[in-house]
Amino acid sequence: MTKSEALRKVQMYSFALVDTGLFLDTHPTNKAALMFFEDTRNKYREALEEYEKNFGPMTPGSVDVSKSWEWVETPWPWEMEE
Repeated sequence: MTKSEALRKVQMYSFALVDTGLFLDTHPTNKAALMFFEDTRNKYREALEEYEKNFGPMTPGSVDVSKSWEWVETPWPWEMEE
C-alpha cells in the first residue's frame, strides 16, 4: 500500500467517525449507529496503526520518544511520496 493510499484510508475512517458522532449527538440510543461507530473506530485505529508503522507518526502524540523526537525525522503526513 502506498503512503497516499494509507493516508486516504485513515482520512476515510476519520470522516465516518466524525459524521457518525454528529448523528449520535441527536440520536444517542440508535443501536445501528452505535454499532457502526464502534466498528468504524476499530477500523480507524487499525488504519492509523498501519500508517504509522509504515510511514511514521501522524501526530506528535504518536511519537516514540524513547529513541528521539522522530516527528521531525520523517516526511510530514501531507508530503506525498510515491
